[in-house]
Amino acid sequence: MTNLPMDEILKIPRWIWDKEKAMNLHVTLKTSFYAEKEINHCRLFLAMTGGVTVRLDQQVVGQLAEGGDQLASFIQLDSFPETLSEGEHVIELEIKCSEIMPVSPVSIHLSERLVGCVGYLQGDGFWIPTDESWQSNGEQAALVCVYGDEPYGDLENSPEWFARGGFEDIVTESIVDFEVHAAAGLASKRKNEGLSVEGIHTMEQRPIEITRVVKDIFYHLRKQREWQELRLQTASWELSNSPSLIVDLNKEYNARFHCKNNSDHPVQVIWHGAESLWELEHYEGCITEAFTLPARADFVTLPQGNRYYKIHLLGEINLPFSLEFQFEALQVALNQKGHIQSNLPMIDQIFEVSVHTNRICHQIGLWDGVKRDRLNWAYDFYLAGKADYVLWDDLSVLKRSITEIGKGTPYGYWMNSIASYTLWWINNLWEYYFYTGDRQFVIDNKADLQKHISWIEANIDEESGGLIKNLTNLIEWIPISDEEMQISMDALFKLTSMNIEKLMKWIPELEIEVDWKFPLINEAQFLQAETLITPLLGILSGYVSSGNARAFLRQREINDPVTPLSAYWFAECCSQFGLHEKAWSTIELVWGTMLKEGASTFWEGITLAKGSDYHRALTTYTAYSSYRMSLCHSWSSTPVQWISKYLIGVEPLEPGYSKARFLPNSVGGMSRCQGTVNTPYGVIQVSWHMNEQGSILSDITAPPEVELLQAIPTKG
Repeated sequence: MTNLPMDEILKIPRWIWDKEKAMNLHVTLKTSFYAEKEINHCRLFLAMTGGVTVRLDQQVVGQLAEGGDQLASFIQLDSFPETLSEGEHVIELEIKCSEIMPVSPVSIHLSERLVGCVGYLQGDGFWIPTDESWQSNGEQAALVCVYGDEPYGDLENSPEWFARGGFEDIVTESIVDFEVHAAAGLASKRKNEGLSVEGIHTMEQRPIEITRVVKDIFYHLRKQREWQELRLQTASWELSNSPSLIVDLNKEYNARFHCKNNSDHPVQVIWHGAESLWELEHYEGCITEAFTLPARADFVTLPQGNRYYKIHLLGEINLPFSLEFQFEALQVALNQKGHIQSNLPMIDQIFEVSVHTNRICHQIGLWDGVKRDRLNWAYDFYLAGKADYVLWDDLSVLKRSITEIGKGTPYGYWMNSIASYTLWWINNLWEYYFYTGDRQFVIDNKADLQKHISWIEANIDEESGGLIKNLTNLIEWIPISDEEMQISMDALFKLTSMNIEKLMKWIPELEIEVDWKFPLINEAQFLQAETLITPLLGILSGYVSSGNARAFLRQREINDPVTPLSAYWFAECCSQFGLHEKAWSTIELVWGTMLKEGASTFWEGITLAKGSDYHRALTTYTAYSSYRMSLCHSWSSTPVQWISKYLIGVEPLEPGYSKARFLPNSVGGMSRCQGTVNTPYGVIQVSWHMNEQGSILSDITAPPEVELLQAIPTKG
């Protein structure tokens, strides 16, 4: 029991169950507490997989039948007593579950979360959340996951402060730099940090029904199915006849809005959210939500990834309405340590937008995107981590994403159902250690590392030495032939082995040993490949000789089909061979094209030659239909690391920056630069400028723990 002077001291409830998890579908969760005085205004809220019988002090006080609503929303048990007397009390939740959450190879890392219950009991000065202090069938209850985690996600009818998330580290910030893009049938004006709207109703409110029978493997799949259903329901309503407005937040965020009804009658709000105006008008899976505000009431939406809102207001015809809106961004609180300021605006802008893209994807996990998929994908957060290391002084979100996928994926499965993603996860462990020097975290993942190496070894073809053919793989979003896919996997396999050997050298406590052989592949097979990523993996793994790699990189031009994924690797390979101007021209082309199209965050894919609707054109190279492509994808924040490493000029040579190199470079006419790079010991500060003779004059300050090697700066 907790006295409540403020919300900030309250603990968000956790999903719990019996320790047997899905092996036990009939459980009783129990907690006891002592009320020091009479408690008034008691309310019990629950969400769960199953139906529940609730007992208070051994007496049945209510039941909730099994159904889909309990997985999407906190349900209040209306029959729970409003007053609790002073003294000892016991609450029992007897739950029977007839259908667990679904699981598939792509969600196999969630296989310990297929049953669960989350809830809280509150009253005046009183708060009890579900957590591991509860009992299950006479033993300590087991944690299933924290609030907000997959496959359940955010729940409707939750207190707005639950937006802090189950790890208690998500913050809200007011969005004040918004503008009304369009309005019809109402007057709007800025009010404090928000927006007020007034008008006369021209369309009656209507009933809304959402079907919640099917269970989904991920939160965003459930939401998108519901959005499509609601958009279909409202398609024939002629909402264009209702008062409406379009709000542009001017940047994409994981955003929510507060709505206050100052009217003396109910107002129904139907709103859409999207990453682009094209998506807002044309995508059948566009965010579509609805709620009804009683007179003088307020409401807060759940956060979703979007930049644009289209809001329709319905109510009794000819009655006036008056509402207020306030918009908020939500992401994990991060302290930015990595910065740049140069005299080349495009570099600074790409860095800044990359930072914003990366920052807002730090949520309950290091998501691939705030709109889609809002998930931990091993390759996505491996690439996002490249920006993390030089930007932030807290890598908790990256660490919990690494752990969730590594621990949750059992032997016999590939991470996210993709063989290459297991390999990238291992590479991620090495790069995490290389940039942080955090031995303990890697050692904490020892058992999982050994598990996944064993599964890789079970899939090695004894004759060729490489991985067996026809594994489920994703190397690139663009089409790739089976032959190029296979040699790309062979190259990634070799690259992974190289990084395992580095882990073995630096952290012998891991007790891993690999002695893999690799297929013999003629480097011409890589260099003649049609897909750009294939020769790049050949270069990174050493299949392609230095001389041929340099020649290939010099002559290769970037054009469609290309993605930010392969464009980053191309830039990285170019700079490894000193071709910094070629690297910069690639980044300027790919990320600069997004900026020219008005990007406020960087995209999952890119089409350099596109039609008038750039968003829909991005589906060209994938199986996605319509507007499924994400316009905010954390794996596209990689220019941050390239800029830090090659322009600011700081990169580690040994784990944790115990030894680092300083070698700044000028590209694109850049003649001065100031920057900082995060290290485990504090920031490294750099300032350099180019003199009239074209030489770079520099000044660098590093923490005393960093042994700094200064190389001769170059131009271009």
